[in-house]
Amino acid sequence: MNGYLSTHQLQKNLLINISLDANRVYAQKLARMTQSFIVNSQEHLKVSGQHLSHFIEHDGANDIELQSRLEFILAMSNGFNSVSLIDRNGEIRAIAPRSLNLQGTYLSDQQYQNLLEDSAHLIGPVVGPSGKRLIFISHPIRDSSNQRVADLVGTIYLQDNIFLNRLLSQHDYADGSYVYVVSKQKELIYHPLKERIGEKITTNTVINSVIDGENGAMEVVNSKGVSMVAGYAHVAEADWGVVAQTPRVAILNDFDRQLWLVIKDAIPLQIAILIFVVVCAYLIARPLRMLAESTNNRDQAIKVKAWFYEAYLLKKSIRAEIDSLNEKVTKFDEDRKKDPLTGLMNRRAMDELVASLVRKNKSFSVIFFDIDHFKRINDDFGHDVGDEVLKILAAKVSHEVSTEGVLFRSGGEEFVVVLPGDRPHTAINTAERVRNLVMNEKIALLDTSVTVSLGVSNWNHTMDQSQTFKRADLAMYESKKAGRNRVTCRLY
Repeated sequence: MNGYLSTHQLQKNLLINISLDANRVYAQKLARMTQSFIVNSQEHLKVSGQHLSHFIEHDGANDIELQSRLEFILAMSNGFNSVSLIDRNGEIRAIAPRSLNLQGTYLSDQQYQNLLEDSAHLIGPVVGPSGKRLIFISHPIRDSSNQRVADLVGTIYLQDNIFLNRLLSQHDYADGSYVYVVSKQKELIYHPLKERIGEKITTNTVINSVIDGENGAMEVVNSKGVSMVAGYAHVAEADWGVVAQTPRVAILNDFDRQLWLVIKDAIPLQIAILIFVVVCAYLIARPLRMLAESTNNRDQAIKVKAWFYEAYLLKKSIRAEIDSLNEKVTKFDEDRKKDPLTGLMNRRAMDELVASLVRKNKSFSVIFFDIDHFKRINDDFGHDVGDEVLKILAAKVSHEVSTEGVLFRSGGEEFVVVLPGDRPHTAINTAERVRNLVMNEKIALLDTSVTVSLGVSNWNHTMDQSQTFKRADLAMYESKKAGRNRVTCRLY
């Protein structure tokens, strides 16, 4: 239960925060798009006004041509519902579309005063001559002497503007999410419910913040008493505020429903698992306790009821036995692969190394050698001296080849050097070094040196490794037949 409650609270807060951030980003996006729309509309009027100024000054006041030019300006705009030319007296000289029939109509004094600005600017929302709530975007038209002769005005109907509706209304969702826009006077400029356009709202915290020029997100109760998750952004060019909001209940309803379905589906299985765990724990703990107690019969005074003590005791006992066994196995394995007299690896270790090289498809060379006339040493000086000679030569040769390969004692006075790598000529050089080393090493017990006969061969992936050893062995015996103390090669 604690897990479910914690998950519910955590996920609820996470969903609210995600929705807040999403609505904030979305409102900022729409604010940027709205600002771009207003700026583009102002630029359109500015350019159109410059052309119209030239026409009025040089071509006179031809009403038909003037009407035609206004129709063209309207057609080139993607946001105005109408475009009109208003003279210095506040009279609508011409208007497109002509069907509005407002030519000769005068603006109210307040509306006309709003036009007396030196540059293009936005006016409204106001109620226009047609009785519709609208926004003016105006630009003064001046003659060559910089005298104001008229104003070019584009209007945006708040309830019927195609571009504004396309920009904002298409983002409504079935879950109750929607977007609205407010003016500096806190009037609704745009709302999905057209009947609310023009409504003034003063008690909404989000509206108060966005009109103050802030961007952000917050939970708020709207003017209709509905708890909303809102993101808001300020449109600096028009001093408007764009608000994107989602009903809080819409965010949480689906989450609560999904969590309840999870709980409902999980409870029977969780009860079954709990019963299963209890039964299994009893069945497992009982024999484990008996086994654990049997491993330490000398300590009958220990009485522990904790269920994990049995496992701990058993693990401790088994761990000790495994460690002891591993030590013995390791020692036995080392002894199995080591020559007890010389300390070198024996034939078994050599076979494992060669098998590994063959398995990895790595080329290698081998050097076979044994001590010349070793039987005579045993006969003349005894087997103890012979053993010492073997140990001395094993140590010397092992050190000599340690950087290139591994020395093995294959039996009696015979030794094998395995040199990994595709370097058969290096193996020949190594064999010569071994021969010279042994020949120049005076053995104190014999008061002389001994010699060795060597055979060299190599292996690659095209042959069986047994053939390599046979060729090296044959090469070693060829060295003996040729007079001993020499190196014979049988390379592939």
